[in-house]
Amino acid sequence: MSDNSLETVGGEQESTKIIIKGIKDYYKVGVIQPGDVSNPVKGVEYYHVNSKKRIKHLVRNPFVFLSYIIRVRRLIIYKSPKMIHTQAQVSFFIVALLSKFKLIPKNIKLIHTERGLYTKYNSFFKRVFHFFMKELDVLVTTTKFNMNYWKEAMEQRNQFVEYKVIENTAGEIFESYDNQLENLKPDKSIVIGFAGRYCDWKNWPLAVEICKKLNDELGNKLHVKMAVGCLDDKAKHDTQNMFDNLKSILGERFQGLVNIDIEAMNKYYYELDVFILTSDYNTESFGRTLVEAMSRKTIVLTTNAGGAVEVVGNKKNVYNTVEGFSERILNLLAHPHIMDYEKEENLLRVKEKYSLINNIEKHLKLYNHYNN
Repeated sequence: MSDNSLETVGGEQESTKIIIKGIKDYYKVGVIQPGDVSNPVKGVEYYHVNSKKRIKHLVRNPFVFLSYIIRVRRLIIYKSPKMIHTQAQVSFFIVALLSKFKLIPKNIKLIHTERGLYTKYNSFFKRVFHFFMKELDVLVTTTKFNMNYWKEAMEQRNQFVEYKVIENTAGEIFESYDNQLENLKPDKSIVIGFAGRYCDWKNWPLAVEICKKLNDELGNKLHVKMAVGCLDDKAKHDTQNMFDNLKSILGERFQGLVNIDIEAMNKYYYELDVFILTSDYNTESFGRTLVEAMSRKTIVLTTNAGGAVEVVGNKKNVYNTVEGFSERILNLLAHPHIMDYEKEENLLRVKEKYSLINNIEKHLKLYNHYNN
């Protein structure tokens, strides 16, 4: 069960699609979501409960939101699933609410994957979570970093559930590596990349400042690429302003992309030497773009953004200032053997810890346990 149509852009949506494709041959899978489905996975049943593509658009109208909850309840009672796995917060609240007031069968196992950092929520939402946690059987997070915060907070309140860490994966398209695509990078230059949704906590202004600093240091050797996901017109407008600013500084050495599909993102990462995640402190529970970039032999740097530090797995690649990022990149450029070594190590790390098979096997193990 998802808060957003799987046709929209976002980590929750990509992760849900990966799980669906991986388990559909072992379990009968149904998806409850807002919005219609134009690219359904064969063998999977979809229940679009409202024409809007995001639950947050329904919450603004209490009557529409209540209607959504009622329809979800009817679906659950009619289909009588053994397990419900919620992939986002509001979906969890809805199912837990129905369970708490005995409006759905109590024998349904409730699993929730929490993709938000506990520290990121305000006191109100923390109270809401804890109010519903008694209805939960398993809490899944994508990093140990995030799990430790949730576990500590729940145990302080004498709330006990089963905990599982299931790392995200970049998905099937990133499982194999094409050596021929390494030639996409310009000779005698360094290509820096940024990718993510346009929102405040992604800290795009820091990305711009890093680009300016590196341009002062490297001049024509620097190439910059950005791939930005925009959910509304304001985000598109702000993104275009950012692109125009960088274009005025870098000229043809800058490329800005908006809302590109996963196939284009795959090619995009091949073109990079270094990928930088600039999110604010403790705002990332995981950082899927890091794994995507690592799978393409790209060096990854991050701010102290939370779970992203665990994903990178190298303290030398964690910085919070323009100067820190710039110095690290200049050092890598001066020592190409270190750069080459880190690129190979990142590819190996993805295969060992963030592979598709690792993600699917852990989900199947979880489902098999409760199915039996």
